[in-house]
Amino acid sequence: MAEHRLGARLPELPKDKEFEEYISAYFQASGYYIERNVIERAPKEVLELDIISTDYSVTPPEVRLLEVKSGAWGFADLFKQRGWMDYLNVSRGMLIASGGKDDVDFFAEKAARLGINLLVISSLSESKKVLAEFIETGAMDDLDVSVWRFSYWVERNLLRRLKDQKKIYPDMKRYKALDKYYFEVTSGIFFTENIVQKADRLYSAFQEFPRISAKCGHEILGDDFDGDYKTVPKSVFEDTRYRCLYTDLQISTFVEHRARLAILKNAVDYKLYRNAGAENKTGSVSDRLGLSFVSLFELLPTSFQEGLESISKDEYFHRYPVFWQWFLWVFGGFILKDYEEKEYEILSRKTGVPVDEVPNALDAYQALFPRDDGWFDDLSPGSNVKVMKLCPVPFMGVGAHYRALLHTQSGELPALEVSGEYTLNDLIKWNNLGVTVLQG
Repeated sequence: MAEHRLGARLPELPKDKEFEEYISAYFQASGYYIERNVIERAPKEVLELDIISTDYSVTPPEVRLLEVKSGAWGFADLFKQRGWMDYLNVSRGMLIASGGKDDVDFFAEKAARLGINLLVISSLSESKKVLAEFIETGAMDDLDVSVWRFSYWVERNLLRRLKDQKKIYPDMKRYKALDKYYFEVTSGIFFTENIVQKADRLYSAFQEFPRISAKCGHEILGDDFDGDYKTVPKSVFEDTRYRCLYTDLQISTFVEHRARLAILKNAVDYKLYRNAGAENKTGSVSDRLGLSFVSLFELLPTSFQEGLESISKDEYFHRYPVFWQWFLWVFGGFILKDYEEKEYEILSRKTGVPVDEVPNALDAYQALFPRDDGWFDDLSPGSNVKVMKLCPVPFMGVGAHYRALLHTQSGELPALEVSGEYTLNDLIKWNNLGVTVLQG
């Protein structure tokens, strides 16, 4: 059996990006859908938004722009944020700072006139109390916050590795393609208000980078990246999934799932805003060829249209974006069958999807992105796990770590009470790769 490696430690005093992640984790753990580090590339400068939260507990969803400062801040930051809010047509904003000023009340009054809530967290121990004035923290606990911070850390290091590899190997096409694809599905679409236009841009990216993990896998073996490949080469897949090596497929599968999640969120948003009569977000537009779309349905593949119609009949489909962020990036895309009932209860509590509706939420991925063999593998009896296909293993490691904290007193994987000859060994391998990425 593999040796269980203990995880890296979170910084006690997070700064800069780590403080942004710390604040993001509070919102994420409180049931918001979170987008982070959204970038608009202007000709001469790069503009970056720290955090965008979407509240799906109200209809239509409420979007809030958050700026986070772990160092100096002042009026310039408030006016910059107000400008972003006007530019993005967002009515609510928040500036969260870790450093106070002598005249905080004065700044808070001026911020409020700009539609911005000013929060100063002078001590990390006060974070929940300060934030509770503006967000719902009832279902949140400290464990959630710490695991989300680990998940963000894994993401940050995966993306840093992608940037580094792109510089080191400029002739390898996969790194440029993955970097561009990730930008398009996270930042490229964000500055388009109309959801039909967003969907057009998302599907353009999808068409530009079809089966990108298969292409990456073949280039790893020395094949031409631009070949028409249907599947990942067996040897590369086994290295990635079964041997849990830090291959480039850990990055490509992450990017692909981020793309699908962006499409899922836009589909849900379209239905919610359409039902609310938000014409500015759902009205017809012209595509790149000058053709007008009456609705989103004229743009999407038939299979997706049918899937969207199907899931929109689910009573809690409006919670599916939040559900899938939790399931992919904290639960690691798998269910421990020995704890299945408890895991459904936890998923329900964290995402707002009732226990009886969790199977529908899990089925939504297949409805929107149909696979002939489905999206889940049942690895029993050898490994008593129901696991998502092509889920990046480092996030499965986050999920393994989360299970140890949820289901044991010691917080150690060997203390889990699981059946199946290989279940514990698989969890340890996933955890260990997560640790490797964190230490990278």
